[in-house]
Amino acid sequence: MLSYDNKFLFLLILSNLWLSATAQQAASSMSAGLQRCLEPMTRLEKTVSFMYRHYESVCEKLEWAANCAQSCQAEDRGAFFQYTTFYRIHCVDFEEELEELLPCLKEAAFKADVVCRERCVPKEPMDKLSAKTERQKNVECSTLCYVQELSAGCPNAKETIIRLNVRIADEMRRLTRDSDFEKLSVYCQRVHDGDYLRKRMHELTKTK
Repeated sequence: MLSYDNKFLFLLILSNLWLSATAQQAASSMSAGLQRCLEPMTRLEKTVSFMYRHYESVCEKLEWAANCAQSCQAEDRGAFFQYTTFYRIHCVDFEEELEELLPCLKEAAFKADVVCRERCVPKEPMDKLSAKTERQKNVECSTLCYVQELSAGCPNAKETIIRLNVRIADEMRRLTRDSDFEKLSVYCQRVHDGDYLRKRMHELTKTK
């Protein structure tokens, strides 16, 4: 399995957080072959709205990257599987369910980007430890915010969006060693806890 730092790097990217110097160093440890296969994915705009507005194009790039990774060593193929969790679940696991919801999600996602970027802005940290904590809090905030905003804009997509995000959380937890998971802060553990996220998402999207 990958170290937690490498997987959290990818989670941060997909949560609209900037890549830190430490994360860049972690990414540089990948083999040249895997980096080449992942290159098209790393060039994608890291926003939820981009995922939905360019769904077909993103999924085509994922398919190309997956075919490319087949020629890599077994360890690299496993790493690819983990790195692309977010895209794989959108493009493969939920492809049929998302198909009829995409027209609405494409519009709702753009507004969600604006709202969630403003709502989940990290506080100015006083030191490196505080900065790390703020980034971790922001992952949970962004995850819940997007579900709330997308569900409000596309009520028919609510249950699908919740299940999709729970699936991502469960998959990230499955791919994380127990020893690594126990070392995580409570904020990081939450975004790996599908049951916790399901409860919070239903609370936030409950019709008043």
